[in-house]
Amino acid sequence: MPDKITLALILASAATNALGSSVMKHAYGGDSEMFSSGLVGAFLKIALNPWILLGLGLFGISFFFMAAALSRAELTLAYPLMSGVVYLLLLAIGFFIFHEKITIMRIGGMALILAGITLLAAKS
Repeated sequence: MPDKITLALILASAATNALGSSVMKHAYGGDSEMFSSGLVGAFLKIALNPWILLGLGLFGISFFFMAAALSRAELTLAYPLMSGVVYLLLLAIGFFIFHEKITIMRIGGMALILAGITLLAAKS
């Protein structure tokens, strides 16, 4: 298992990544008309939205936290751990904020992901 600072960097990366995804979902989550004006129109609609800029900024912050974590931890541990935490956060955000359904299949998939991360983190 990584030390406290490395774990904090990984968790900060996961939190800002999940927040960035959530902000983008907020910006365009229900817009089924996104591509009605063509690819260029959709690109401009996305590029000019301030929520998207905030989401991209959060992804950038997540990138810096992960880069710092990777200077201290193995890639094969840090990235899966960060991804697993992102999945957990997005499951909760999807349920509580976006009112998405949590199915048995999603719970099973999350359990498998967490089991895999546990195996990766275990000392061999």
